[in-house]
Amino acid sequence: MSTQGRSMEVRQVDERDSSWEDPAPRFRVYLHGSGPDSTPGSTDTYDITGADVLQVIDWAQRRAGDTLTYAVALVRDDPAQELLNPGHGRGLVWLVGTDGNDTTDDGSPEREVQRRMLLRRQDPVGVPAPDRAPADLG
Repeated sequence: MSTQGRSMEVRQVDERDSSWEDPAPRFRVYLHGSGPDSTPGSTDTYDITGADVLQVIDWAQRRAGDTLTYAVALVRDDPAQELLNPGHGRGLVWLVGTDGNDTTDDGSPEREVQRRMLLRRQDPVGVPAPDRAPADLG
């Protein structure tokens, strides 16, 4: 299975190889006014804090409904990159989908990610009730 140019790989690791955690992640959600067969279109962008990734996915797909596509990224601020290139230290780690407005070639791994984004409009990610975002969020 290929995702964003790489083949899916699973390997066991030592959980002690990480040295820091972020207890308050910032997620970025992109909602694309996609067409029936392509993801490019208008984009509304939101940052979400105080939630885990399942709550963010639930919120994003409820907002997207069956007409928009969505993508979710983890926002990461890199102080070293900010020093090298001031104003450009913030980046994204794609968790679900990708930028729907990126131009992709037929058959490319990125095009496959966009195709799956389109399919999620009719077959959304299942999020169990305890992990859903509060219904009253805008």
